[in-house]
Amino acid sequence: MSAKKTDGLLVLADRTDLYAREMNRLEMPVTIAGSVPEFLERLSGSPRQGLVLDIQKVMRSPRAERDRLFRVSESYPILRTKVDRSGRNILFLDDVDCFLHNCGTFCPERKRCTLRYPVKLNAFVTREDDPAMLDATRANILNISQSGCFVLTLEDFSTSRFVHVRIMELTDPTPIFGLVRWWRPWGEPGMLPGIGVVFMDVKPGHLTEIDDMCLEGAGVEECDEDDEDDKAASC
Repeated sequence: MSAKKTDGLLVLADRTDLYAREMNRLEMPVTIAGSVPEFLERLSGSPRQGLVLDIQKVMRSPRAERDRLFRVSESYPILRTKVDRSGRNILFLDDVDCFLHNCGTFCPERKRCTLRYPVKLNAFVTREDDPAMLDATRANILNISQSGCFVLTLEDFSTSRFVHVRIMELTDPTPIFGLVRWWRPWGEPGMLPGIGVVFMDVKPGHLTEIDDMCLEGAGVEECDEDDEDDKAASC
């Protein structure tokens, strides 16, 4: 069965060589991640038609990573797999035809938005290992979309891969888990310090309220370093 869309499958597995060979039978483009953080980062880059999870890899991952993986992937078609005892073959634990059918009809709820909208929001931000936000930093959000935001902060996030962001103006105070796409320190000429965040685990209520903040005609196009967004947000 061939997929109509080109997003393809994202696989979480240790045996990348074995999976690269065996996934050919599914006749869909495949990307293989060897860790949960890499998996989440790749998932944030583009929507996927389905996810393949090696359950042995999942269960060997730290509990916090497993919990995050389950939350982020719950809306996608999932195919569970494992490597057999010989170590030479992959066993499919779910119906492959059903999985491929679901992949063919699946439409990700959130595509990466190409526009960011200027806002002035209060927020708390903290690193990945502090989900309770016990050591959170005060910050401001200067632009936002359903896919992410720019967080104005003087804090050094150069070594952070993921963060939790609590937006005070949202009705639901649950922190949003996000990937740090880039970090910029204070002091660069003409630039604002802060981090570009891609939302990974965001609730439907959050999305509805964020959508209400995105006034038609006010958006500015994203770029890799978010420079244009910074300039627009500082006006």
